[in-house]
Amino acid sequence: MALTLGLEQLGIRVWPVLAEPLPPGYDFLPGADRLGTSLPHPLPDLGIVVDCDGSARLGPLEPVFLGLPELIDIDHHATRQTFGTLHWVDPRAAAAGELIARLLRALRVRPTPQIATNIYTAILTDTGRFSYSNTSPAALRTAARMVAAGASPVAVYRGRYESKSLPALHLLGRALCSLTVSPDGMVAWAVLDREAFAAAGAGANDTESIIDVLRTVRGGELALLFSEQADGSVRASLRSRGKANVARLARAFGGGGHPRAAGCTLPGPLDQAVTRLLAAARQALADAQHALAGD
Repeated sequence: MALTLGLEQLGIRVWPVLAEPLPPGYDFLPGADRLGTSLPHPLPDLGIVVDCDGSARLGPLEPVFLGLPELIDIDHHATRQTFGTLHWVDPRAAAAGELIARLLRALRVRPTPQIATNIYTAILTDTGRFSYSNTSPAALRTAARMVAAGASPVAVYRGRYESKSLPALHLLGRALCSLTVSPDGMVAWAVLDREAFAAAGAGANDTESIIDVLRTVRGGELALLFSEQADGSVRASLRSRGKANVARLARAFGGGGHPRAAGCTLPGPLDQAVTRLLAAARQALADAQHALAGD
């Protein structure tokens, strides 16, 4: 949305779309009500894809975007899954929002409070509220510039982290009741089957932030959340404290992400998906520990 609003400031017509409906916890963002899930007809001349670790992340929009005359890929994932006619990938950036801030500044776009709020939120969320190792001086400087331009840290924090629905909180409770920790305390995981979603009255998007609670287990190195989807597939969220690269682990199952935060979707049934990914996670952690021991 920051890119949309910035380009419109230059007189460019923009159609902002998402691969999936906007998840809960982001509807407070300026311009969120404009986000659709389909492109206009006739199709535009140029597509810009932001924060997608490979074109597969576009979901049903992938063939449409890949068929556009010009396509720009802007991303900060450490990946070789670039696509399009032009790609700008900078893994040193803490968030794609940091790249958009740099781009708009180069285009001499004035950061309005609406633009600033979107960019600040992008940096806040991708740095784990400024707690992850990617919280760089550049990210903090960009966030400070956005606050100076009108972004409210209080309003963003409340909108993103303090506005959960009752079903989402009930789902969190069910996830915590299923929480399991490996005998060595290094791996923590929780499982949400379809019955848990139904009992909580929750949807697939209500799992937002549950993984961040799981990763707080004392002594834990890896945290995993397994969520059974309506079609029987299993969505997994992965977090690492730094020893194991969960982006590499997720890619082995068709997913992707960052070294410390990633995700993937596995075919069901649920128990088999959990067994497969847990075995791979334990192996990834063992390999990482052996590598460190060798160093």
